[in-house]
Amino acid sequence: MHKTRASRAQIFQSFDALKGFREILKEKERIIVPKKILSEDDLAELDYKIHQVKIGMIIQITYYDNGQYIQIDGIVSKLNLETKIIQIVKKKVDLQSIYSINF
Repeated sequence: MHKTRASRAQIFQSFDALKGFREILKEKERIIVPKKILSEDDLAELDYKIHQVKIGMIIQITYYDNGQYIQIDGIVSKLNLETKIIQIVKKKVDLQSIYSINF
């Protein structure tokens, strides 16, 4: 009796005996860094840049999230200064967690 290609391929699929173990190791390897405190001048410059941002602009931001700094590039799809949220493509970021903005 011949096995189908799909059933033969199943034999060679990787087997993860310790499901989730790799994710736990990856999380343990992550180095948590403290959030940097910006000076008054840096905060003023960042505030100025935030007010220059317009929907449709391509920008790069660095923000602090969950013990690490993350840098993303993309098109600003939403900006709400009242709720303090900026959305770059599909990623929403709290304006208070932004460390730097580049146009």
